[in-house]
This record gives sequence, structure tokens and C-alpha cells, in this order.
Amino acid sequence: MTASKRSREYHAPRRVAQAAATRAAIETAAGRLFARHGYAATTVAAIAEEAGVTPKSVYAVADKPGLLLLALERAEPGGGDLVDLLLRLYPLLRAFEEAAAAEPAVREQWRGHERRRRAELKRLVRDRAEAGQLRPGLPVGRATDMLWALLTWHTVALLVDERGWSRAKVRERLEQLIGTVLTGG
Repeated sequence: MTASKRSREYHAPRRVAQAAATRAAIETAAGRLFARHGYAATTVAAIAEEAGVTPKSVYAVADKPGLLLLALERAEPGGGDLVDLLLRLYPLLRAFEEAAAAEPAVREQWRGHERRRRAELKRLVRDRAEAGQLRPGLPVGRATDMLWALLTWHTVALLVDERGWSRAKVRERLEQLIGTVLTGG
């Protein structure tokens, strides 16, 4: 083959940008619908409609369990502490736990999420213990387990969705709860 007959490398920046925008629209739509309707009630067809694409385009990104995981990845950044994360993501975390019960592919991801959440809480408790802000006689492990069991999406959902608490009030009360568990006061 001569040099003039070699194929040129395909370079289409607009196509790449369009594909990235489509993927983002699909992930965002999936996140909105999983958060609003839960895992079981959200269909790939509904995600496609919400994103303004075909179901085939959605499946080109991921299957339903994969879409949930992508939506979580997209939603998690944003900084803030554990309470901020719970307040922002509790509807999506509810769908995540629901999916873990139904989808073996998601189950291990959920377990990993819970291990990371507990590890973050353990760091918080250790920091407080090192600063002398842990109740005497309360082991780090027990304090961690107590916070891990109490600071969940379930707690936030009950207070916000069922009791109508504002996010500011939930934040204040959860911070009080953390203080009460760790210091006894």
C-alpha cells in the first residue's frame, strides 16, 4: 500500500462531544427517575423518553443496573460531609438498596458502599476521639456502629418525606444526634 492509500485516522470532535452529551443526558435522566420512582418502577423505556433518546441508545450506555451505578457516580461528587451526602442523595440511595435486593450485579456494589460509609464514620469517630470529644468508656467501634446504623438514607427519608422536616432541620438534628452518641450530651 502506498503512502497516499493509507487510511486517515478518524477525528470528529463534534461527534465525540455529542456522544458525551447524550451519555450525560441518559445518566442524568436515569438518576432523576430512579430517585423519583425507585429502581423497580423505572424502566429503560422511561429513561430513554426522559433523556430524549431511543432505548437502543440507553442500552449502548449500560443496562438498567449499570445505569443506576452510573447515576450514583454522577451524583456523588459535590463535596460536603456525610450529612450533606445523605440529604442530597437519599432518594437515589433508596433505589440503590432496592436494586441490591433484586440484582446480584448491584448487591456487591451496595455492600462496598456500606463498607465505605462505615469507614468514613470510623474516621469521624477517631478524629473526635483523638480530640478528646468521645464519651469516656465508649469504644470507637461501638460509636462507629451506632452512627452507621442511625445515619442512613432511611432516617433522612422518614424525616423529610414522611414528617415534612426541612433539610436544614434534618441537618441540625443529625448533627445533634452525632454529638449525643459521641459525647453523651
